[in-house]
Amino acid sequence: MRLDDVEIKVTLAGNQAGPAVKALELPAGRPTWEIYFCEDVAEGVGIGTPLLDLGVVLRARHKPGGPDDTTVKLRPCRRSQLTGRWPAATEGDGWQLKIEADWTGERRVLAASCTADRPGDVVTGVAEHGGRVRSLFLDDQLDFLHDCCDARINLDAVTVLGPVTAIRWKQVARAPAGLDIRAERWTVGDLDFLELSVVADPGDALRTQQALTAFVGDQGFAVEPEQQTKTRQVLEHLVRAAVRVHG
Repeated sequence: MRLDDVEIKVTLAGNQAGPAVKALELPAGRPTWEIYFCEDVAEGVGIGTPLLDLGVVLRARHKPGGPDDTTVKLRPCRRSQLTGRWPAATEGDGWQLKIEADWTGERRVLAASCTADRPGDVVTGVAEHGGRVRSLFLDDQLDFLHDCCDARINLDAVTVLGPVTAIRWKQVARAPAGLDIRAERWTVGDLDFLELSVVADPGDALRTQQALTAFVGDQGFAVEPEQQTKTRQVLEHLVRAAVRVHG
């Protein structure tokens, strides 16, 4: 079965994020995106992330100046749960499917994501005005979720959380030649993350990860071998905030 590529990530969090932006000379003035997540928030039960715990990430991005998009991602994903047309699918009417290895420190998992551009008022209509969550996604994205997710999910019962403020840089000019690093900063509440990522061919992934880790270390920043994903930390924060507001 195919593997499109390997995405290798290093996340600098908390008091490392701001200094890293300066040290890497990431230019100011970039447009800000708003990122929303859908999670199963159950008031009176406690703080939890049931969808994320099932390996399901439902994300919507409002990107001023560009097309908004939504993603249904399965991570970690098993090859055996990709059934029907999905193991070979790459794109369709308005959507794309990627099957990637996701490397964060020593954590290495498979991720399958179905992403679609959405009209400008769809994301804001749901996130800000209470539209139906299922309207965020194309029918093909929902088919992907239904066919390949092990659990049944009622989208009418999930909660839209956010926004997370995001800034993306398509390249890091200080990176050595041949190491095409992208950077993305997320902030919400008291959380602050700068993620550096590189996409590599599977056969070159280990060397690329070593080069990325060495580059970050050379800039004076510590890279923890066991890193919790920024998505989990952000979702846990957003769920706590939602429970406090509505509890």
